[in-house]
Amino acid sequence: MAAIATLALPDGASTPVNHNFDPVNITAGVAKWADRSSGIALGFPVLTMSLREPTKASRVYRLQVKVVTPVLEVTSPSTSSGIQPAPTKAYDLIANIEYVMPERSTMQQRKDLAAYVKNLLNTNMIQNAVNTFESVYG
Repeated sequence: MAAIATLALPDGASTPVNHNFDPVNITAGVAKWADRSSGIALGFPVLTMSLREPTKASRVYRLQVKVVTPVLEVTSPSTSSGIQPAPTKAYDLIANIEYVMPERSTMQQRKDLAAYVKNLLNTNMIQNAVNTFESVYG
């Protein structure tokens, strides 16, 4: 089992910059990291990860990874005092990834699954769908 540690992940800028996602906590089997660099807790990007073991009802491991990147409203001093209002959240961008791996699966099968997902996320098809909302057509 790996210990929770800081994750350095590059952003999507033309010249990528690493962002440090520092450990926050582990609650009910869900590990949580946050990029606290903005200084505004409401706007911290957050990663979570959990791995559930098989049960009698379901003989699969479930790995769930979630990325949430909040976007804050752009505020300006609009009061007569000129004091800028506190930031508020405009919306969240969210990605969920779930791996369902039968306990009978081999390590090579799981490695293949991870490689397929990693490589799929880097394809033009996915990048275009995310970046410009371009769909697949026939």
